[in-house]
Parts: sequence; C-alpha cells; structure tokens
Amino acid sequence: MSAEIDKSPLGILAGEGALPVQLTQYCIDNDISVCVVQFDSCTYNNFPSVPSITTKMERVGEIFSFFKKHNVQNVVMIGNLQRPSITSMRPDFKGIKTLGRIAGAFMKGDDNLLRSLRIEIENENFDVKGIDYYLRDLISKPQCLTKQACDVDVKYAISEALRFGTEDKGQSILLHADGTYGYETRDGTTSLITDDGKKGSILVKMVKPNQDPDLDRPTVGVQTLVALQKFGCIGMVIQANGVLMIDRDEMVAYADKNDLFIDVVEVNNA
Repeated sequence: MSAEIDKSPLGILAGEGALPVQLTQYCIDNDISVCVVQFDSCTYNNFPSVPSITTKMERVGEIFSFFKKHNVQNVVMIGNLQRPSITSMRPDFKGIKTLGRIAGAFMKGDDNLLRSLRIEIENENFDVKGIDYYLRDLISKPQCLTKQACDVDVKYAISEALRFGTEDKGQSILLHADGTYGYETRDGTTSLITDDGKKGSILVKMVKPNQDPDLDRPTVGVQTLVALQKFGCIGMVIQANGVLMIDRDEMVAYADKNDLFIDVVEVNNA
C-alpha cells in the first residue's frame, strides 16, 4: 500500500453495489480499522464481517455516535442510495437539527444536499474522502482502454453532457447516430440505455461540474456495457480521473469481446 495513504480508522456510509464491499475488503487487507453504516432501505450481499449498524439515513445522531465509538477519523460515502422524501423521515434529535439546517438544500437538488451533508460531517471533526483515495485503480487517465476505438466526434456531446450536469439533472446522456440526444433521469444510466438506447448510440458520462467528487461520483461497470450491447449501442465515453469503473479489467474484457469501446477523455469542467 502506498505510504501516503492515511491509515486512520475509516467509517463507511454504505449504499448498495460492489464499491462499499470492495472498500471494506481493502481496509481489512491493509490493516485499516473500518466500520460500516448500512441503511435499511438497501440490500447487501456478502458484506465483510466488520463492526456495523443498520439504520435510517436521518438517524444522524446514531450514525455519528457509532463512528465516534469506533474512533473514526475518515468517512467515505459510496454506493447507490435513494433519497427518501422528507415526509417519510423519522429523525432522531441530532437528525432534527441537521435536517433543519439542510432543509433548503434538500429541496434544491442532489448537489446542494451533498455539499450540506459534507459540512455536517466535517463539523463533527470527520475528514471526508472519496473512495478513489483508497481504491486508486477505479479511475483512469485519458486513453482508449479497448481494442475498438471511438471514431465519432464526441466533442459537442461532451459539452452537452456537462451542460446537462450543470442543471443537476444527471451525469449521462446518449449520443445517437442521427446526432440527437437522450438524457438520464432520476432512474439512472441503465434506465437511460434501456429506455432510449438505439443502434449506434454512444453513452457519454461525465462528472457534473458542481458535484462533490468525494460524495457523489459517477460510476460504470460491466452491467452498463451489457445494457449498451443489448440495445445496439457502440460504446462509452467517460471522464478521465473522474468516472469510477467497477472491475475495470472485466469491463475491458467484455467490451473487447463484444466490439464495444471505452474511451476515457480529459475534460475541463471546472
């Protein structure tokens, strides 16, 4: 493990998917004390045996107390997690105070909400880190990762994806062969491909210009490629050092087998 990695105790706010499991196993393998907050709205399969609680995201006091009990210094929030409606929440006392402070952000969209959540976490003297601080092979420098290369000019599609992201509506668009676009909804990238994927379409997935890269990082995986192949799409263009790739080697192998491309591009979205 690289010497510059901070091995202070880590607390994971775990949504669904492979990444919370991978990060937990990484900590176990590298002697980093780790504990996990899971959420009762999520399904977890084969999660490593570490100190954990299962609660609701609005039980803020319970979550912070659990982290402090285990001497947590760093916090990573990763995995798919659906935001509940305010009316369905049953917060504890700390949660009531926290929701009071972030209520405006809750109504303004994910980017505002996550920035507010970061402030609340840091106010408890935790250091927020992105998962790629630990799992550094999840991102890639600019390059074509596959045998098949993109031979389409996607410059304007990248600009359109960034414009769309600035509106805090989504991270992905589809560039169709006729030059038109399909846009991601709250249902996510797979639903975008399922609903709007066409022969010759290209998935363009970028980091939203205003999003917190430590708390909300766009992600692709083999299942993304499976959906692209199923609906006749020809590949994906993703942002270098930004979009996370789950099991990159498996992604590249699947793409090469099915004549899809994965093009990783440098983007200035500051």
